[in-house]
Amino acid sequence: MTEEGGSGSDMNVIISNLLKYGVIVSTALVLLGLAIVVARPPQAFPSSVAALVSSNYGRPTLSLTALLSGVSTGSPLFVLQLGLLVLLATPVLRVIASVVLFAAERDRTYVAITLVVFGILLLSIIVVGPAVAATT
Repeated sequence: MTEEGGSGSDMNVIISNLLKYGVIVSTALVLLGLAIVVARPPQAFPSSVAALVSSNYGRPTLSLTALLSGVSTGSPLFVLQLGLLVLLATPVLRVIASVVLFAAERDRTYVAITLVVFGILLLSIIVVGPAVAATT
């Protein structure tokens, strides 16, 4: 374990900043997307909630190229999706940063525990998420 005021507090600062800035960037992107929607509403926006759901309007893209292309054109839906993606990626990046920081401290127990957590996250993102999405 680390000493009081030593590298443990540095680790907490790094993790804290990662989470803080991830949420700030995500919030800024979501607010930007909402501002674009208000400034210039999408032309093909469904008129009712039922029409919105049945048309899959705004369904997230799984293509990074399409997402970045949509963001570069100023599409509000893609900007909103990027903001939500950053928000979802923030805790995953926190786990990766924890693995690196625990490894730098040579704390094998916490490296192992954090790698198990990372494996569970990857399993839920890569296997469970797409399986659930395919059934809806």
